[in-house]
Amino acid sequence: MEPTILCTDLYLRLGDDELLVIDCRNPSEWERHALHIPGALRMSPSEVARDHRMLPDDELIVLCGCSSDGADLRRVCRLLRMHGRDAVCLDGGLQAWIRGGYPTERHARAPVAAQR
Repeated sequence: MEPTILCTDLYLRLGDDELLVIDCRNPSEWERHALHIPGALRMSPSEVARDHRMLPDDELIVLCGCSSDGADLRRVCRLLRMHGRDAVCLDGGLQAWIRGGYPTERHARAPVAAQR
């Protein structure tokens, strides 16, 4: 089991200069739920695998939401930890964050012409 952080603990640390939230939801989920955690960086799991060396040397909080059992989330965290990164999973993901009433930001949707 990969290490996790509770939504409450992440909320208390938002704005910390040495913390980065990575939102690894798949594109269909990103479009369906137009909300994200303030300051979160959107990266697909494949982008994390390819570009993990470009991430800042911060504590990384990963959230997904792609699979109901959380296997995708653990896989991304495990990959980062295998490369020596300090990465933890957000317990309950974005849904737990929203249910808890924590702050969110609305991201801009792509123009209709760009979606074709």
